[in-house]
Amino acid sequence: MKALIVETAFLGDAIVSLSLARELKRLDPLCSITYLVRPEAAELMRCSPDVDEVVPFDKRGAESGLSGLRKKAVELNLKSFDSLFLLHSSARSQRLASMLNIQIKIGFESASRSLTHQIADSGWVNRYQRAALLARAIFPSADIDSSPRIEVTVRSDVDTFIQRFDRTVALAPGSVWHTKEWGSDRFVQLASKLSGEGMGIVVIGDAKSTEVGKQIEDTCGKHTVLELTGRTSLAESAGVIAASTILVANDSAPTHIAVAVGTPVLTIFGPTLPAFGFAPPPGAGEVIEVEDTWCRPCASHGSDTCPIYTHECMAQITVDMVVKRVDKMMSTIR
Repeated sequence: MKALIVETAFLGDAIVSLSLARELKRLDPLCSITYLVRPEAAELMRCSPDVDEVVPFDKRGAESGLSGLRKKAVELNLKSFDSLFLLHSSARSQRLASMLNIQIKIGFESASRSLTHQIADSGWVNRYQRAALLARAIFPSADIDSSPRIEVTVRSDVDTFIQRFDRTVALAPGSVWHTKEWGSDRFVQLASKLSGEGMGIVVIGDAKSTEVGKQIEDTCGKHTVLELTGRTSLAESAGVIAASTILVANDSAPTHIAVAVGTPVLTIFGPTLPAFGFAPPPGAGEVIEVEDTWCRPCASHGSDTCPIYTHECMAQITVDMVVKRVDKMMSTIR
């Protein structure tokens, strides 16, 4: 089998979808898997042992519009795929699928255009299962509890720092959506309390998280904090997560990176719900939320501004609540 998997949504979606690639490789070890993803996801997708090739699709930039779709279709058709797995169901992705000369086209019922096989988009607990579910179109016995895999190396400075501590917590305080961020002040307080318990702290994220990273470093001291915001590639950040004992993150891509590298993760949910399917699967991590908050969920992905201007869903999650959960998770690891 020579398969093309299309997942051009956010980075986290692409990582989650690797559960499908892993299951396809298990069922057919000789199959070749190519991924079509956004450019920003390409680096990490190449780190999966279940992916043979990654094709970036700059759908919002140089390859936007109908002309971009046509050029991409020509490029993909030259590769002579025999199977298509359409995970992204947008009109653009469906249009692209209709342009591809592929005999077997598999997707969900919500994306019915030009598909030869349709899978009911229901009956799954999380998005990892949902992705792997597509394998059942041609492999009825496919295991939908398959997990994504990413294999990365750890930078020498990170390894040297982490080796100094018995336990290390990676913190990822950022998010694409502002309302999904627990809050800089809370992450600073969390780092202070955890470092006070003798844990090493590594802070990761893009340049937008640098201010909170510096606050954590100034509060806790450079001897207990490795501040890396804005100074690591995605693969290097994945290496940090892989080397850490636990990750604490918002409902964002680092959660799914942790699942893929096998590091337990505590994910903080505010405006979104674990029921949307992006919580770490059982055994891979835990979630912390205040379930009876009347205003959540307020959006499917989060937003830039709280609709009621209080950020109630995150404000009710205290630093002590998170510290207790981290301590509990640590006690089960070592």
